[in-house]
Amino acid sequence: MDAKEKEHLNRVLNRPYYYGYAMRGKTLFAYTKEEWGIGASSGGGDYNLIRSFYFSLALTILMAPVALACLILALVLLINLQITALIMVFFGLIFGFAFLQCCFNVKEEWLGRKARKLTGLPKPWWKASDDHAYEWFLNHPHPHIPMTLEYFPDSVKLRQAADNAASN
Repeated sequence: MDAKEKEHLNRVLNRPYYYGYAMRGKTLFAYTKEEWGIGASSGGGDYNLIRSFYFSLALTILMAPVALACLILALVLLINLQITALIMVFFGLIFGFAFLQCCFNVKEEWLGRKARKLTGLPKPWWKASDDHAYEWFLNHPHPHIPMTLEYFPDSVKLRQAADNAASN
């Protein structure tokens, strides 16, 4: 990995804001990592209930007994030395990891909700690309969002402008 790639990766990992839309409206909002929570759709732009607090909570409630049932059944089958015990252990682990992921999502979104409530931001339902956010904030300036690569690390337009300025 060369220095330019490392610099870009560092900007992406330490970005101050993520950009997204509320469920209704065309206003673009800037969210800190804490306010983002589990965030919006993963770039597809579709209405995605999977990334909601209530869906994650429902899955958490469903996954706990399913994982426990698989592991208990696996222990019973292990006593009888049946091959299906290995299958049940496998599914018990899969459902157990799904339960852990659901717990993580619930915690992340709960903290995100609290942070958004303090600043009055709506939940991000659709993710906006850095290029689109850059254009939005050029037309709708915000005092806390400078037009730099640090704030829009994946913006192709801003990177091309910076490369052109550096080459001249």
